[in-house]
Amino acid sequence: MTITAGVGEKFPTRTNFRSRDNWLAEWRLVGVTGDAPLSKDFRRSNLVMASDVTLPASGAFLGVATVTAQTIEMKGQEFTDYLKEEGLENIIAAAKIALRNGPGPALHLTRAAGLRAEFIPATDPTMIRTGGTLTVQLLAEGKPVSGAQVSAVSGEKPVSAQTDKDGRVTFTIDRSGAWLIKTVHMVRLSQPTEAEWESYWVTLAFHTAS
Repeated sequence: MTITAGVGEKFPTRTNFRSRDNWLAEWRLVGVTGDAPLSKDFRRSNLVMASDVTLPASGAFLGVATVTAQTIEMKGQEFTDYLKEEGLENIIAAAKIALRNGPGPALHLTRAAGLRAEFIPATDPTMIRTGGTLTVQLLAEGKPVSGAQVSAVSGEKPVSAQTDKDGRVTFTIDRSGAWLIKTVHMVRLSQPTEAEWESYWVTLAFHTAS
């Protein structure tokens, strides 16, 4: 199969192109027994970076990507508007994609991958059918993040909810196809250098079971 990575406001539509040279820092494929062989080659395909992946066995796999840090400068009001837009009244990028090419165990999909910020699904997202639910837990530095605004996107209208005290939130998967769970978590640096804040764009992508 082909894995793509891109930037856009309306998943799965991509609106901006960023090359791997200044974007993807790490790319892994995790199977039930650990990391699987994976090509590190990406090519441009329209507005996305694409890589062909051969799943080495039947079962579920987790694609894990981290993104290099980018520094941007914002004025006071612009920064305030950014916080409001992303639901960050409580004032980290890391992405996961769940894959399946046949029957097999999926416990590794519901475990932490060791990212600084990540979603941990309570159940195998590749087995969800239309009308089912998915609960995810948001962790930052291994600890639950409560009160975070999380969105589930499939099509034009995202659905948003806040994580509970254990960092968990549940969504109804009301349509078939590709889904993206996303949030932005921000922390203020205790010893700022060129940056004062650090943002983590955290995502989990999957496709409903056919």
